[in-house]
Amino acid sequence: MFADKLNQAQRQVVFDLAANIAAADHNISEEEIQYLKEFSELYGLKYDLDKADINFDDALVVLNTKQAKIITLQELIKISYKDGHFGKQEQDKVFLIAQKMGLNDPELFMRVERWVRQGFDWLYEGEQMLED
Repeated sequence: MFADKLNQAQRQVVFDLAANIAAADHNISEEEIQYLKEFSELYGLKYDLDKADINFDDALVVLNTKQAKIITLQELIKISYKDGHFGKQEQDKVFLIAQKMGLNDPELFMRVERWVRQGFDWLYEGEQMLED
């Protein structure tokens, strides 16, 4: 995982933001819950889904490198796809967070989104081949 490149404080922010994104459509799916549980267990983070009142500006302070910001964006888009689609509410929130991190380049946002989508396609294709 690319989150291996983050420090513990940065991983906690990624988890908190991901929990907030998962709740953006007012319905946290089983897939999103599983992703958050695995992420928190893997990195020894506090598992708490109640992140509705997270202050983005305060949280984003620890994401102080471009690498950390891109990894965060990738993880947020990844959780947005966990329920099968990157919905409008999730897109808006992820784009807002990207802007607050200073990642205002739409081309970069699209590259990261394409990267995540291709990863899901790769996994799906592999699962299909193994089932045949």
